[in-house]
Amino acid sequence: GRELAPRLANRTEDQVKAVQIVFQNPDSALNRSHSIRHILSRALKRLGGLTGKALDTRLEELVRSVRLTDRHLAVKPRQLSGGLKQRVAIARAFAGEPRIVVCDEPTSALDVSVQAAILNLLADLQSKQDVSYIFISHDLGVVRYLSDKIAVLYLGRIMEFGPSEAVFSGPHHPYTEALLSAVPKLDRTESARIRLDGEIPSAANPPTGCVFHTRCPRKIGAICETQEPELIEAEPGHTIRCHIPFEELARLQKPTAVEPA
Repeated sequence: GRELAPRLANRTEDQVKAVQIVFQNPDSALNRSHSIRHILSRALKRLGGLTGKALDTRLEELVRSVRLTDRHLAVKPRQLSGGLKQRVAIARAFAGEPRIVVCDEPTSALDVSVQAAILNLLADLQSKQDVSYIFISHDLGVVRYLSDKIAVLYLGRIMEFGPSEAVFSGPHHPYTEALLSAVPKLDRTESARIRLDGEIPSAANPPTGCVFHTRCPRKIGAICETQEPELIEAEPGHTIRCHIPFEELARLQKPTAVEPA
């Protein structure tokens, strides 16, 4: 037991370094009483094991990587804009050179004008640092821009999973279809907005059968209420959890062309 304990402790520390998170609201994620230098230096000490000159050098690199400057190091989070605070939070997440970064709606608390800059920063860091993101968002435009693969969840169940373009081009799970119907389109196709009726059930006490059946506009009968559908591969790498066959979903969801005025 005594010999195993240090090994378990080291494994936990390695896991902490490997997986980091960028929270939705940088105001609550950063300590307002500490300077940016203190916040990032602490992360470099804890996650990178750096001290002295090595810490100072890595701190400079980290600040430049998120497009901040040395003058930002002396200030405190409350003196920064929302976008700059989120850059600090991103820098802290990358202090330990993680393999995976969980991004919990990292742009939802920011002005629209700032969101694009943060997304471009995340994309740039991803390519340079060879890191993977688990990106959680309700903004489908953001999801499409940043994601290689998408999992659509409802009450904690994966309803659809696949490459980004396959999920967006369809056919879709009925829940995905409803989500995408709310996105404005620039092409000449017409699709009515699908509004889901009823209250969202409790995740602690989900409905029997398909968890989406209480709100599903394409419910086909009692089977939806009694049997939970399996994730079926509609096409290579693209799976859908629905009792409606893939070919039927394709027919039902076929877009209608709009004649030019």
